[in-house]
Amino acid sequence: MKMPIRALFGRSIVGNLGSIIGTVEDIIIDEETGKVISLSVEPSPQSPIPPNDENYTLIPFKIVNAIKDVVVIDESKITKKV
Repeated sequence: MKMPIRALFGRSIVGNLGSIIGTVEDIIIDEETGKVISLSVEPSPQSPIPPNDENYTLIPFKIVNAIKDVVVIDESKITKKV
């Protein structure tokens, strides 16, 4: 399935175990391949991932399980700080 990249902006990110991770603020793309590498996320206060010094979290796109009304990620593959 294909979707415009702009459709991801502002979507909530949740973990497959129910954690509320945050909201997609930006998308990091490989310039050579055009593939999405990671999602830059404004973390929610309940997020199990602490933000970095710039107050955002990078979620590797390879741990995204599904994109529907929300983005679902595999919580078992989350690192504590990116």
